[in-house]
Amino acid sequence: MKSRALLETEINSQYSKRFEKFGPTAKGVFWASTARQEKRFDLILEEIQKISRNHIVLEIADIGCGYGSFADYLNRNHNRIKFNYEGFDINSKFIKHCRSKFSEANLRFIIDSKPSSKKDFVTMSGTYNLATTKNVSLWEQYLFSCLSECWSYTKTAMIFNLQTSKTSKISSQNIYYANASKVIDFCVSKLGPTRVVRDSSLENDATFTVVR
Repeated sequence: MKSRALLETEINSQYSKRFEKFGPTAKGVFWASTARQEKRFDLILEEIQKISRNHIVLEIADIGCGYGSFADYLNRNHNRIKFNYEGFDINSKFIKHCRSKFSEANLRFIIDSKPSSKKDFVTMSGTYNLATTKNVSLWEQYLFSCLSECWSYTKTAMIFNLQTSKTSKISSQNIYYANASKVIDFCVSKLGPTRVVRDSSLENDATFTVVR
């Protein structure tokens, strides 16, 4: 997909500028607030826990890990699960920051858009919200390509969140809003059984869980 390289070059540029301006904060990765960010993590962890009853140590790949906020969240909730975590991001500035911040043996950070090996759980929180095109069809082609690629590395479940609306659109602030039914149809037909979780405190937000 030739356009993918162009899209990811622009993604890199946008996030680098933002990170240089705001640093390792929710604002530095285009999140509205830390509270909303952590609520999404709560939903992801709850989904993991629903499925992982027989896992002694969870293998988690976090795609679009940014400055390591989900790794930090898991560390603070480590009494709830034991895990080995790999964070992936196409932005080298993020990975450099994470490698300098985290020294735990169960945490690794790698420059890439996909896992390096099969993992129990593959997660993406906010990874595909910021579109670097106004072409909805092109962005969805990119999204579905990334989901398919990550699914091939998923042993148990893939969990991701998206902003949603009745019709797919990209806002004036370049935020992608997905049509949830379209995403579900793609996942069910191409990947696996899929469920959606919503929380009243996260307007327009949906967490999708695709299971093996």
